[in-house]
Amino acid sequence: MRIWLTSVLAVALFLLQTNKLWSQNSTSPSSELALQDSVFEISEVTVHAYHYERKLMEVPASISIISADQLEQNTFKSIDEVLNTVPGVYMQQATPTTNRLTIRGVGSRTPYASNKIRAYYAGIPLTNGVGETTIEDLNQSVLSKVEIIKGPSSGFYGSGLGGTLLFDAIHPGKNQLTVNYGLSSYQTHQTNAKLSLNGKNSSNHLAIESLSSAGYRRNNETNRINLNYVGQFIVGRHELNIIINQTDLKGFIPSSLNLETFQKSPQQAATSWASVNGYEEYQKSLLGASVLSRWQNNWQSTVVLFGQNRSSDELRPFNFLQEDSRYFGNRIILEKKITTTSGIWKLLLGNENFFENYDWTTFENEDDGTTGSILSDNHEKRNYTNLFGQVEYKTSEKWRISLGANFNHTRYNYTDRILTDGDQSAEHSFKPVVSPRLAINHALSTRNNIYAQISHGFSPPSLEETLLPEGGRNTDIQPETGWNYEVGSRGYLFDGLYYDFSVYFMMMKNLLVARRVAEDAYLGINAGKTAHPGLEYYLEYKLPGSNLNWQHKFNVNGSFTPYYFIDFVDGQHDFSGNELTGSPRRQSNLEYHINYKRRLIFRLHYQMVGKIPLRDNNSVYSNEYGLLNLNVYYLKSFGKLQSKLFAGVNNITNEHYSSMVLINASSFGGNAPRYYYPGSPINFRMGVELAYQF
Repeated sequence: MRIWLTSVLAVALFLLQTNKLWSQNSTSPSSELALQDSVFEISEVTVHAYHYERKLMEVPASISIISADQLEQNTFKSIDEVLNTVPGVYMQQATPTTNRLTIRGVGSRTPYASNKIRAYYAGIPLTNGVGETTIEDLNQSVLSKVEIIKGPSSGFYGSGLGGTLLFDAIHPGKNQLTVNYGLSSYQTHQTNAKLSLNGKNSSNHLAIESLSSAGYRRNNETNRINLNYVGQFIVGRHELNIIINQTDLKGFIPSSLNLETFQKSPQQAATSWASVNGYEEYQKSLLGASVLSRWQNNWQSTVVLFGQNRSSDELRPFNFLQEDSRYFGNRIILEKKITTTSGIWKLLLGNENFFENYDWTTFENEDDGTTGSILSDNHEKRNYTNLFGQVEYKTSEKWRISLGANFNHTRYNYTDRILTDGDQSAEHSFKPVVSPRLAINHALSTRNNIYAQISHGFSPPSLEETLLPEGGRNTDIQPETGWNYEVGSRGYLFDGLYYDFSVYFMMMKNLLVARRVAEDAYLGINAGKTAHPGLEYYLEYKLPGSNLNWQHKFNVNGSFTPYYFIDFVDGQHDFSGNELTGSPRRQSNLEYHINYKRRLIFRLHYQMVGKIPLRDNNSVYSNEYGLLNLNVYYLKSFGKLQSKLFAGVNNITNEHYSSMVLINASSFGGNAPRYYYPGSPINFRMGVELAYQF
């Protein structure tokens, strides 16, 4: 059924472009307000992955780009919607505070967070000391681009198994005040105000964002405020960048549902969470500063200092949790460019030091909603050191060779502050891990490149996984490691048709499994090996008939990923040969864009997600689903005042689907297991944006 619908949609959209209306000619407007051409020359896109600035075609790695235009067209949407247009990437969202991001199946077994994937915002780590990454709070209006490295990136960005997300901060080039307001279904209101001030050698960007929503489900209200500042100052050969983010959020938690409730009353919340009005509330501050210095003789240095503070309360059916996390660190990078008669060498050496203090305390819940007796009081110290090096050699216009390695040493220190059941304090230090990477890029022609790479990655267990539920150290736990083997090609098959294909095979061992032994207790174990073979593709076609008035394109992308357990034994259960839990076998996206006179954009997007195994024995699967979304944007200038109107419809076909699933859900008290977080039915959004240049 999904394949049929996809095919019909593709044919229908292709036929639309043959209409003679598209070929009419007139003069294109010259206003600065005009929307950027959504059909850009992808081969000319500049990326900063692996630190060196170069064209996407020249990078020997699987990298996808989310452009500024795509972020702009994702106005008043959560970031998962634009990330899910990238092949190999799957971000599930249960609520604005409950998400799971996976890349190539890595992280699919993490219960309620994104793990084993690293993320950086303007060079500042967004990943905490146990490998968890939170990106859903980012204000997209302060981002200029997102680069997604898929697979272990070994070297410059550590050794995350799944990959790395690089969020570039915006540096506007004009003085402007922008205010926009959006209204969406479920009493959702979102306001964003941005002020950009620029001097001869400086730029400043201040943004505040406010979001309030009742949510589709019961006990699903969310209120969030983001304050962001991005500054850049140039003094001689030195460039100073400053990033400040403040987030205040309170979001109620409807939790997951069993199959019967999911099918009949998806708007309901889980009974246990609704009965206590469960919620999460936190305040988070992020500060970072970097200095890029260009020295004589082609030497360059980068020094980055960063820190984050996060305090949160979470009311749960079984207890009340208070958390306080503070981390700080630095990155120091030294690089040198050497030009010889045989080619160009680029040498890089750096380190990243990270220190985190994490306190968490749990209390009993009283009937009147207040906290009762203290149940636990804990303190953790998490720190790691990354040393990395990278050598790139460009022998000619056709060949680039890149060699990198990362050395990591991770240490945990746990202190139990309640000793009534004995002192469970412990230290855990992992053996150092060295992760190498070798990559080659070859230009077949001026329009086609091919690359190959071998890379290693690892993911350490969380501190909780290094502890036994009854106390003491879990001395048998080991980091999860993996090798990635990949070949790919990108370029143009002919004028107007861009392609990007990659085939990979990743082997992971010491698979980390969180075995649930109680409603709020997990035991970490290493359970075996998994295989991640995959094919990813991206095709973008600038359709015939495009001219100064009408520009229209069609793109299709997706992945085929038959991941499976090679050797997986959990207790007395042998799941070897089964499909990997939590990851769909196939995903695809179809998009059709029309840009009329650079004032009107029409975007139709269809996303298909295959069924997902929900249990390790493959006895339960989620249903495959398809989402059809439509967005329209219109721009108009009045001198220095610019306006934009936008409207959108999500889930046009009113598909009943699960936007996030819980893996190996347990059953407590005779209740059916709760696997499903319902996605929203058909919903609408509209808004207006005003920008004044001065």
